[in-house]
Amino acid sequence: MANSSPSEVVVEYDNASDALQDISQYVLSINDFAIENASEEVHTFGDSWEEHLPIGIGKLAAIELSGLYDDTASVGPDALFIRATPEIPTSNTRTLKFTWRTGKTSSVETYVTSYRRSADRNALTKYTVSLQPTGAVTEV
Repeated sequence: MANSSPSEVVVEYDNASDALQDISQYVLSINDFAIENASEEVHTFGDSWEEHLPIGIGKLAAIELSGLYDDTASVGPDALFIRATPEIPTSNTRTLKFTWRTGKTSSVETYVTSYRRSADRNALTKYTVSLQPTGAVTEV
């Protein structure tokens, strides 16, 4: 079993010039990388349990990254995410790519759905970005 530590995960995000930038040093947490299989409820009258059948469509759940807010770095989270909000239907997608410990990569095209900054009088200011994946996940 290949375990992984946080120091072995690389997070890259497209800077809108089709160049991936390593933003690992700006990320403190990532929610689940959850690939889901869509299904349809198919239970009939008289059934006492819900039944489902897969419909052949997969999706990646929304991804949320968070970390320390930095508005001075030209490649940091503020520079990457604030410029992507708001997005319009003709906006280009941006690639999010994870490289795991074993060298395996997972990448997907995304849109920014929200970008938040949270100030706290007893802590450092943090950011949170929500990314909506679109299309297939590429795993290599």
